[in-house]
Amino acid sequence: MNSFNEKSLSKRIGNLGEIKVIAKFVEHNIPVYIPFGDCEKADLIAEFNGKLNKIQVKTSINATNGVMKFSLSSCTFHRKNGVKHIYNKNEIDYFACYNIERDKVFLIPIELAPSTYISIRFEATKNHQKENIIMEDDFLIDNILK
Repeated sequence: MNSFNEKSLSKRIGNLGEIKVIAKFVEHNIPVYIPFGDCEKADLIAEFNGKLNKIQVKTSINATNGVMKFSLSSCTFHRKNGVKHIYNKNEIDYFACYNIERDKVFLIPIELAPSTYISIRFEATKNHQKENIIMEDDFLIDNILK
C-alpha cells in the first residue's frame, strides 16, 4: 500500500509541474500540444523559436541552502525490470523544471543539461564561487522566452 501512495504522490507532484509549465507557455502566447499517453519521452510540445520543441517536465519540491535540485532522468524501479532512463537530444529539446517551494519555472536546452541532475542556485555560494554555477536567472523561463 505504501508504494501506491508514494507513486500517487509522485504522479501528483509531476502533474503540478506540468500544469505550471503549460501555464507559463500560455502566458507567453506559445501554443502547447500534449502527446497522448504516458509512454512518450516528451511531456509536451511547445511551438517557439520557429519550431515544435519537445519538452520533458521535471518537478522538485524543496529549495534549501540557496539551491534547487532537479533529477533529469526518469526511473521505473517501481515496476518489474525497472530502469533509469537518461534523456538525449533525439528524444527531447528542453527540460522544463518547476520548483514548488519557489514557484518558478526554468527552461534548459538538452545540450546544456547535465545527464542526471541539475542544481540551480537562487543565492550566491558561501565561498563566492561563480565557475560552473547555474544561477536561476540564467534559465528562468521568462528570461529565455523574451
